[in-house]
Amino acid sequence: MKLIPSVAMPAWTSGLKAITSRCGGCQRSLALRHLSAHKVGIRMRGSWYCSARCFRWAAEQEVARLLKPIPEQTAHTSRMPLGLNLINHGLLTIEQLKKATDEQKEAGGEIGVLLLRQGVVSEKQLTAVRATEWGCPVFAIPKQAIRVGIDLPVTLMRIYSMTPVHYAVRTNLLFVGFVHTVEYGLLYAIEQITECETKPCFVTPSDFQTQLQQQQKEQEQLELTPAREQKFEDIQTAAEIAGTLCTSGLEIEAEEAFIGKCKDYLWVRLKGGHQAIDLLFRTG
Repeated sequence: MKLIPSVAMPAWTSGLKAITSRCGGCQRSLALRHLSAHKVGIRMRGSWYCSARCFRWAAEQEVARLLKPIPEQTAHTSRMPLGLNLINHGLLTIEQLKKATDEQKEAGGEIGVLLLRQGVVSEKQLTAVRATEWGCPVFAIPKQAIRVGIDLPVTLMRIYSMTPVHYAVRTNLLFVGFVHTVEYGLLYAIEQITECETKPCFVTPSDFQTQLQQQQKEQEQLELTPAREQKFEDIQTAAEIAGTLCTSGLEIEAEEAFIGKCKDYLWVRLKGGHQAIDLLFRTG
């Protein structure tokens, strides 16, 4: 993002095509050469902002909108709890379920994880039942991790036990695998950031770990500076977040900004040239 003090209407050399862009903040216009190597301003949500000041204003408005509390939606409920569903499929006995629920009352934990730990069901059996509950397919990952080509923050992958598993270039469709539950808010945020259409599926815990390690390896090989992923755990105001975005955007000369909200995090991706950084702000 090139910071400029004012916006003028320069006269370009004859023969070069000029394109006029109107700033979404100050509404001033700038004539840009079609073949100019020096880009000015930054784009966000289909609008162009001529300077750091205008981008900061727009970012603060967008962040404030996303941080507004929204009515809680009814959580997904299956026809029956996971344990009873496993019994219904003949994969669990009442005695085994009782043992797991007793342990859950004493030590806590998710019932599926406890059943796996006790060895009464397999990963594939548990994943298949979960997928049936959500009406989603199961995606089986080969022994060698899959190179997906769509980069997501490792922090969000860990927190929500999800991973990209397949990207269809022709249809721009990204399959996202979950271990426990489908987070539709996260899927929407992924669509906002990556501009891909998403479709949920389920993967086993082992396959998830395999893909997570592959994602980490790919990010380490990118060798991007500054750090590919930056986390901000303290809850901040919209103005503070916008200021951070502006500073980071200037550092990498960002040309595009993508922003989304997923449950407890505000996720922003800044892209400039061959660089891209993800900024994660904890909001809950």
